[in-house]
Amino acid sequence: MNTIVRGVISVVLALFLGFSISFTVSLDPTGTTPIILGLVLTGVLIPAFHFGLCRITSDQQISS
Repeated sequence: MNTIVRGVISVVLALFLGFSISFTVSLDPTGTTPIILGLVLTGVLIPAFHFGLCRITSDQQISS
């Protein structure tokens, strides 16, 4: 899978999951806390998803 495609998939998944978790966990969903927490979680999850997709796609390329 192309690096750009993996990057886009990682960003979309991290944005969705990060902001979903932050709005669920936050005590005041109307304040700035969920936005800041969502951005932090997104920043942490993007590399995790990217490297995970790299490992998954490299395993598929080796087995085929």
